[in-house]
Amino acid sequence: MGITDDLYERFKTNLEAVNGTAKRVPKAGLGKAIAEVFKEQGISSTCVFESPLLKEAGVVSELTSAGIEVHTDHIRLHAETAKGGVSEAQHGIAELGTIVQEQDDVDGRIVATMSEYYIGIIKGSLIVPTYDDMFDILSEMPQLPNYVGFITGPSRTADIECVGTVGVHGPIDVCIIVVEDE
Repeated sequence: MGITDDLYERFKTNLEAVNGTAKRVPKAGLGKAIAEVFKEQGISSTCVFESPLLKEAGVVSELTSAGIEVHTDHIRLHAETAKGGVSEAQHGIAELGTIVQEQDDVDGRIVATMSEYYIGIIKGSLIVPTYDDMFDILSEMPQLPNYVGFITGPSRTADIECVGTVGVHGPIDVCIIVVEDE
């Protein structure tokens, strides 16, 4: 079952409240949507942590066809210089506009934290309404992954003088693309 219009709008509204952006696309349009976002942002190089969904949707070939340099291996070596990053999240939380990474692979984490412009991909059916719903899912896992990260918009921090800064500990911009389940 896919995401409802109401749940998507709630997710999008809450993500936009923290300066992130959201798009909703069918799987067949995923690669094109990612390429369009990167082209609009002037991103010419990206790291992609390929999941089965991203492979099936032909994301790498779509990005390459759009003239974007793509790195899918040795991500640690390319993450510092590639301006973009793409990976699939395992869950989302509508009330926060948050995606949740559940990763054992370090490259999957690096893509979301090292890139200046991060695009997170989430299947609509994996977005839950509330934070509590997400913790119910995590508590039912037989074993937690090595890393569980909650990503809510661009990175923000404030120094000792309470001066807010974006992008110090992660991406400057975040776009979450919600993929319609088939």
